[in-house]
Amino acid sequence: MRILSVVFCVLGAIGASLGASLASAREPLNVLIWEDFIDPDVLTEWTQKTGIPVQQTYYDDESERDLILAGKSASYFDVVIVNESAVNQMGEAGYLHSLKVNDKHWREFWPQACGSYGVPYLWGTYGIIYRKDKVQAPVRSWKELLSPREELTGHIGMLGQPDELLTSAFLALGYPVDSNNQTHLEDAFELLREQSKHVFNYEYIYSYIADNPESDDIWAAPAYSGDAASLNELQNKDVWEFVKPKEGLTVWVDCWAIVASSSRVDDAQKFIDFMSRDEISAKSSEAMYAASPFKDAVLIQNPDFQEDTTVYLTEKELELANLFPSFSGNDMLQRLRIRDALIRYYDTH
Repeated sequence: MRILSVVFCVLGAIGASLGASLASAREPLNVLIWEDFIDPDVLTEWTQKTGIPVQQTYYDDESERDLILAGKSASYFDVVIVNESAVNQMGEAGYLHSLKVNDKHWREFWPQACGSYGVPYLWGTYGIIYRKDKVQAPVRSWKELLSPREELTGHIGMLGQPDELLTSAFLALGYPVDSNNQTHLEDAFELLREQSKHVFNYEYIYSYIADNPESDDIWAAPAYSGDAASLNELQNKDVWEFVKPKEGLTVWVDCWAIVASSSRVDDAQKFIDFMSRDEISAKSSEAMYAASPFKDAVLIQNPDFQEDTTVYLTEKELELANLFPSFSGNDMLQRLRIRDALIRYYDTH
C-alpha cells in the first residue's frame, strides 16, 4: 500500500492551503499519475506559460487509484491518468468529469479508447521484459513466462492486477482475452497458481526497481512498452529488453481525465489541452519512450523514434492488435477474486 502513504503525505502538505486559496491561479494543479510518467521539461514549459505549478502524486496499482477516486481524498485531485478499460466506467459511476469533444479524434491511433471522459495521453503494448545479461535465451512468449524454464525460478516478477494477470494467462492458453467462459477462467487460474512457485513478487516491475535500484532479483516480468528503456535509464545500464509476445498484441492506452469533484475544471481542461498539442505530445512520447496517440505528432518526431518497432506497431500489427477488454459488475468481481485467491495461495506456500 505504498501509494496510500504517498497520498496522505501529499495531502498533509497541501491540506492547509486548500479551500479559498485553491481558486488561485497559482495554486498547484494536483495530478494523480503513474510514477515518472510525465516529462519534467514539459511541466516546466506548462508552468512558464500559465503560472500554474503541478503537484504530482504517484500510484502504482490501478485498484488503489480507484479507491482514492471513490473516496473523500478524490476532492484533493484535479487531473488523473486512467487506463482505457476503466475510464468510461469510472465516468459513468460519477468519479470523472465529462470532457470537451476532442476534434483530433480522426487523427488518433485509437480514437474511441478514452470515450467521453478522457483524452489519450500515450499508448503502447503489453509485453515482456527480460534481463539479457542474466538469461541464457530471450523470453519471447507468455507461455515461456508462465511455464518457465528452471533458470527463471525465483526470478520472475508478475504484475498483480486482474486484467494483466488474466490477459497473460489467456494468451498463453490460446483463449480470447475477453473470455468469461468458466472453464477458461479456471484454466487460467490453474496456470497462474502453478507458475506462482517460480515468482519472486507480484509488484509492478518499474515500481519495484525504482524502490530497489540495485536489485538483481527479477530477470523477467510482464511490462508495458517503454518500461525497458526507463529501467535501463534508472539503473544506468543497458540490460533490459522488451519483447512483443508471440501469442498476440494487447494495447494499453492511458487517458487524461478530470476528477469529478475538482474545483479547477477549467485549469484541468487547459492542462489536458496543453498536453495534447502535437509538439508537446511528440516530446512527451519520446521522453516516456511510448507512442503518441496523435498521428500528426508522430510526423514531427525523430525519424529513428518513428521507426522504432518497440514503440510503434507496424501496419500489420495494428490490424491484429486489441485493446485491453473492459469489464464491469460480476465479470470484474470474478477477476478480482481470482487475483486475490492467487495472492493468498502465493503468500501461504
